Amino acid sequence: MLVAQRSRHRIRPFRLHRPETAEEAVALHADSAGTAAYMAGGIDLLAALKTGVFLEDVIHLRSLPDWNSIIEWEDAIAIGGGTTHQAFADSRPMRAMYPTLCDAWSKIANHRIRIKGTVAGNLMARNQSYDLPIVAIAAGAQVEFLDTSLVRRRVTADRISELPQGALLTRMTLPRARCLAFAAQLQWKPIVAFALSFRREQDTVVGRIAVGCGYETVAFSSIPLQYCLFDHRARETPADITERLCSSLPSPSSDWCAGAEYRLHLLKVLVRREIEQIRVVGPSHEG
Repeated sequence: MLVAQRSRHRIRPFRLHRPETAEEAVALHADSAGTAAYMAGGIDLLAALKTGVFLEDVIHLRSLPDWNSIIEWEDAIAIGGGTTHQAFADSRPMRAMYPTLCDAWSKIANHRIRIKGTVAGNLMARNQSYDLPIVAIAAGAQVEFLDTSLVRRRVTADRISELPQGALLTRMTLPRARCLAFAAQLQWKPIVAFALSFRREQDTVVGRIAVGCGYETVAFSSIPLQYCLFDHRARETPADITERLCSSLPSPSSDWCAGAEYRLHLLKVLVRREIEQIRVVGPSHEG
């Protein structure tokens, strides 16, 4: 039945555009006489077209400058919107700064999706079950986009939902400094998935968690720690830190795969285990 519902024979004709700049791409989207869509890796878009969704214009983004680049800045790593999941996981700058994230990212989905799916596509899908939004939020990332007035703007990753219709996400920047530890737990989907970070901010350490599966939208919280997680004077146990992080989250959903109470219990168990491991391994960077 699903095969019959998703077939290339259901794809209706559309105009294909290949802009060479982000400004040209946004202008084409705004000038469309009907419904337009950007195409990065094309995984979600083609799936939608195979169900019979009609588009007047498809704007292919592969020719945009720096679209699939990964650039080291002094204070951040800039990742082009067209960077694939595989390139993201294999990047030397990313592996140096976020090794545990890259290890987790090299195992997401299947090979076809890893080599075709992109940073921009994953973020702009606004799907809470996708993994990059929780990673970006936990890492304190920012996203750069070009709005319909052709003005370049930047917002924190937790505000992606505020991007206006027709805006084009061009780049994500991950901060390089002050990241002490990062963990991503993606193996318990669709019950729960989360990303966790500990960052030095001024004179304190801040723990931050973002949770995807099991919530209507990505949920996140952050807490200051009285002492560094790795300091021998630390008074809070991993269980204490876990409770404080998770108590600030909204209640999860109950659905066919898990109830809210079980989801929250599992989340706390997995978060505590990650914090215990982080404490044993020690800080990845003193930043």
